[in-house]
Amino acid sequence: MLDWAQAHGLFLNEEHRRRTVRARFAWLAARCYPHAERRLLQAIADYIACFFLIDDLFVDRVDRISASTVPQLTAMLDVMDLHCLSEKPVYGETAWLDVCERLRQLLPAEHFERFAHGMRLWATVAGLQILNHLNGQPPAMQTYITVRRYMGGVYPTLDLIDPANAAPLPAAVLSRPEVQQLRLQVNNIVCWSNDTHSVDVEMKQPGQFWNMVTVYAAQERSLQHAFDYAAARIRTEIDQFLVLAAATEQNADHCLHTYIAGLKDWLRGYFDWLEHDTQRYSPQFAEKDADDRAFAHLV
Repeated sequence: MLDWAQAHGLFLNEEHRRRTVRARFAWLAARCYPHAERRLLQAIADYIACFFLIDDLFVDRVDRISASTVPQLTAMLDVMDLHCLSEKPVYGETAWLDVCERLRQLLPAEHFERFAHGMRLWATVAGLQILNHLNGQPPAMQTYITVRRYMGGVYPTLDLIDPANAAPLPAAVLSRPEVQQLRLQVNNIVCWSNDTHSVDVEMKQPGQFWNMVTVYAAQERSLQHAFDYAAARIRTEIDQFLVLAAATEQNADHCLHTYIAGLKDWLRGYFDWLEHDTQRYSPQFAEKDADDRAFAHLV
């Protein structure tokens, strides 16, 4: 994964590369997709690295919006829609095209489109995320939760579960209300848990700092009260997921049973990555150097 990222120019400098090494994105892929065939697992690891690096530079951890912000996001949409590079490729565009081409080869066409749909939602909802921060006021909690649902980039990763487990889920089963609810619960658990782990880093950022903890704390609550609020919501979501998963499994066929097992793998893998592998949310990641900032603003 690191060699691939280097070949596609994803590292701004040696320090940026070292931070990516410490993030251990490939460990996240391996833990969340433990049954994936090797070529698909490699493509997923490369995708995760590409997504995190682009998101950090142009959506999440930026000082201000620049002339490159919107072209960066529209380039990703064009790669998925037009299957080619622009005349003057932006940062990460060649890497993103390579990921999409490989996933098209490895996934059934319908499953690639599910993945691409989630990525299109992420790229477009990024505009709402940016508006939230430009507003200067904390968003309402429900507004934040709605935006966060798609900004976390979790849905595209969930659409890789059934191909990774060699049990493609038919569209009729995927669209069932209980399956959609299970996906929403996993999304919420991951995104809201990430908010509690990343709050120290995000509170030190110059602009993009709203998450569930800080939004609640802005309502004249203490930071501890805000953490407790987020933790309670996460625990409720986990409990409801386990109850619904158990009920759904009782009448599930092989593909759905495997998909639910994959959702559990994803949750366990994500939490194990946080606990054992990544340094992404350690204090070092709050310290962005001047080269990174200049790159995000000017390229």
